[in-house]
Amino acid sequence: MIRHLLKLVWHRKRANALVMTEIFISFLVVFAVATMAATAIGGWNRPLGFDWHDVWVLYLDTPMFGGGDMVPLTADDPSREAIARMVREAKSFPQVVDAGLSETPAYSNSESKGNWDRNGHTVSLTRDNVSDGFANVMRVKLVRGRWFQRSDDAIGYMPVVIDRDLAREFFGSADPIGQKFDESDGITLRVVGVVEPYRKSGELAPPGVNMAFIRKSLEKPNGQIPNSIVLRVQPGTPASFEEELTKRLHAVAPDIPLRVKRMDRMRELGLRLRLVPVIVVGIIAAFLITMVALGLTGVLWQTVTRRTREIGLRRALGASGAGVRMQVLAEVALVATLAMIVGVIIVAQLPILGIFRLVTPSAFAIGLVCSLATIYALTILCGVYPGWLASRVQPAQALHYE
Repeated sequence: MIRHLLKLVWHRKRANALVMTEIFISFLVVFAVATMAATAIGGWNRPLGFDWHDVWVLYLDTPMFGGGDMVPLTADDPSREAIARMVREAKSFPQVVDAGLSETPAYSNSESKGNWDRNGHTVSLTRDNVSDGFANVMRVKLVRGRWFQRSDDAIGYMPVVIDRDLAREFFGSADPIGQKFDESDGITLRVVGVVEPYRKSGELAPPGVNMAFIRKSLEKPNGQIPNSIVLRVQPGTPASFEEELTKRLHAVAPDIPLRVKRMDRMRELGLRLRLVPVIVVGIIAAFLITMVALGLTGVLWQTVTRRTREIGLRRALGASGAGVRMQVLAEVALVATLAMIVGVIIVAQLPILGIFRLVTPSAFAIGLVCSLATIYALTILCGVYPGWLASRVQPAQALHYE
């Protein structure tokens, strides 16, 4: 039976070639949409590693960030002391639970990427320069070791806190606490703590962020200071407090303009930006699948009309209407299978190209299964009506073609 169907498909290869091309493209588009959707749903259900509720971000426009060269601040730099006064003043408000510094806050659509090398093993990571109060503001969940503390100003190395993903990727099964290594600029780093996986870009962030927190101090001149103050405010703090806060901080440091953003609004904007590609690709996929469905139905309908003599002869030889209908459905399923074999071969190369850095293996598998099921369901559905027309052909109708 399969050999017979292959012959029928081969004899109509010109007509089937266009249909197979449309099915192949549809398979790839549906796979992309399904994989992106599975990644988004899976990511939504995973913990963030921080709490964005009741967090405000104050963006500072200091001279070193306002357009000049980004140079390390010295201990007596006026910007360093001005930022320290602003942090102390912010903490003095009863509405503020705690305050800290961050160079690239969560949901800020800004990232600092880098690489760490240890014994020839290089790992890509995301880093953020933060202060001691950052963990309390963001409610970072500590797994092992400790967070930064003021006594770290007296040590001779730079303490870092990494998340569990980076600890596993960089150190394997070894204990990361106390591990020392040198960065590319010669600075000695030492791991003092491990936190839960920190997904700073939010619920739709790709897996394996590999987060590293570098301590920055307002007292010790250890490089540039982060230009953002993160605040945790009391639940239910009214919007009117924003004006009071900015006025007080402006009075403390009039030379440093600042902008206040609520992290819940930053989160909404970030989610919209990350959902736009999924929505756009989904709309394209819907239009493409609709076109494929209409084209496939039309081609099958035309094929049945042209094959009236063949179908009538089969009926005269004893074939039932159900048998003819199943033949039409089997042909369209075979055409879809041939097209998707090529698609599966191409998709199977993606893990080799490193797609698992963007999506999880489970999301990849779900996308593949969903795309196969969708295309098969579409092609079978498109073949139902032409198959029904073929089953109603009577043997006498074949005489009209003689």
